Amino acid sequence: MATTSTAKVTATEKVLEAKWGKTLIAAGFTALPDVIFLYQKALKLKRTDVLVLLHLASYWWKPNENPWPAKSTIAEALDLDPRTVQRSIEKMEKLKYVQRIERRARVGDNLSNEYDLRGLVKAANKYAEERIAIRKARAAEDKSRRATPTTFALVKGGKKD
Repeated sequence: MATTSTAKVTATEKVLEAKWGKTLIAAGFTALPDVIFLYQKALKLKRTDVLVLLHLASYWWKPNENPWPAKSTIAEALDLDPRTVQRSIEKMEKLKYVQRIERRARVGDNLSNEYDLRGLVKAANKYAEERIAIRKARAAEDKSRRATPTTFALVKGGKKD
């Protein structure tokens, strides 16, 4: 997701530019929900799996177009053996997070696979709802702590008005 000089800069991109600088954001950035990192263990993902997902997400530019980087491209970027990337993707297929869609050229040659990440979105959504509920509970707890106590309410045995 990169901006060009003619594209409208979104509020999100302005915040990212303030954090990372215009040059880095102009080169492109990837959005991945925090839940993927925070609930990595619950999702049964290893470090390599998360890195592969991050790389796949970096190619997922439009919601209705699946990413299709070659496994060798992912392996090169992550300094992994292509077979390691393949095993990671196979594992995530078994978990139903990734659906590999075969692509073929007109002459029958294989192209890089397309990767549908909707299964991961669905699985992570459960944890997102859990995280939102935890945040709301903490916010309510914080609010109640900040409320000004009535006179003598903090003194043990004190009278409440």
